[in-house]
Amino acid sequence: MSVRQLENPFASPFRASCIVFVLILAASLSIFASPLLVLVPLVGAVLLWAIVRHPTAAAGAVLAFMPFDFMVIALGKFFGFPHMTLISACDKEVVWLLLAFLLWRRNGFMLATPDLFMLACFMLAVIRTAFGGTLAGLVLDFAFVIPYFVGRMTVLTTKQEHLWASCAVWIVGVLSVLGLTEIFIFGEGPRTLLYLAIDSETEAGQLTASFHGVGFGGLREAATMVGPNDFGVLCMVALIIWWVYYRNPLPAAMIAVGLICSVTRAAWLGTAVAIPLLALIMQQGKKLVLYAALALALFAAAVPVLGLGDYLFATKTGQDTSMDWHRDSILNGLKYAADHPFGSGNTRLNPQNLKRDTNLTIFETTYPYVAAEYGIAASLCLVGFFFSALFLLWRKQSQLGYAVSGILVGMSVVMVITLPLRDRRLSAWALLPIGMAVQSAICRVTPRVAATPEPLNGETA
Repeated sequence: MSVRQLENPFASPFRASCIVFVLILAASLSIFASPLLVLVPLVGAVLLWAIVRHPTAAAGAVLAFMPFDFMVIALGKFFGFPHMTLISACDKEVVWLLLAFLLWRRNGFMLATPDLFMLACFMLAVIRTAFGGTLAGLVLDFAFVIPYFVGRMTVLTTKQEHLWASCAVWIVGVLSVLGLTEIFIFGEGPRTLLYLAIDSETEAGQLTASFHGVGFGGLREAATMVGPNDFGVLCMVALIIWWVYYRNPLPAAMIAVGLICSVTRAAWLGTAVAIPLLALIMQQGKKLVLYAALALALFAAAVPVLGLGDYLFATKTGQDTSMDWHRDSILNGLKYAADHPFGSGNTRLNPQNLKRDTNLTIFETTYPYVAAEYGIAASLCLVGFFFSALFLLWRKQSQLGYAVSGILVGMSVVMVITLPLRDRRLSAWALLPIGMAVQSAICRVTPRVAATPEPLNGETA
């Protein structure tokens, strides 16, 4: 006899009655109090019930919301909604921790080699912070740890895996196209006003230099992300996912436009390394030649439209001072780490404190940055995490394994040049799939989970 046949016949009417009762109670209370005070706890209770009931779907929804998170919070602050600063500081970590607990209860957990490297890196950072540093800096630097372990405890069906890939590709594709309106129609005025109001990414009343470039007079595309560098890497991740899961060239063209318009060389380089490598291991030589030709044609067409000629010339001739700055940042970071093998804490080197102290030393390169703050051993553990995860997934001939291998390679290249993991939204898009792939690779699916995977439509099995 099926589970539905054994279900209490009064269960469905009882649930409907409870919902009606809550709605009537909320309407009655709204007479005596502000509707907002009644609505917010009610919505919160409904969301909490949905998360507890369907944690896998909730994790997917939170991940899908991440590219929009910054802009929603920023607009909330701009229009004066209350408690937006508190929401910005706490919402994601609290939700991720709750999801990690619920998914652990449902799917269990067994340590793998990448987990050991990740935990070792984090514990070394905690120990170093205890001897000098701030908890806020530690949380900001290692916010990517929680989404990774959420992914480690997430078990997806094939249908859910393809839904994740489809949503990722189309979300970034649509954002890439919508972001063009800021470049060609609205200009940087609206974003400047927004950032001035919330005290973010501005210098002397203008957007920071990261929105422009030497020899480039236009505006780099950032869409709904904090800045163009973060958006460029997001496009790289989405393009890698498209390469593995899709044949339709339309979303690829949309994402490629965003990647080009972000004018992010680190993301360009990461994409140029990751996708040919995937084509090699997936034996897609013809596809690579075709799409490489189309990408070069698209890039060539974008050069006069965006005015990238002088920018590319400055890059080619070495006149771009930002390239010198990145090179010096890497070399100085390595030298600083060698002089401080146990790190110097996250107070002196944290970019978050740059507005308060313009004399801070900043290394905008991930591996030397981690070594300079938390010690060489912590940085080596981070490198070990990426290599061990790549080694584990390299031999797993599955779409998820291929996609995440590409993400690992692309992110590793980007991290040589910038600090992508400090953006909590971007790091979630990269680290949660890595966790999912590691989980899939070690085959920790219990018979109960394998027999009754969580349905996509929210119905009970």
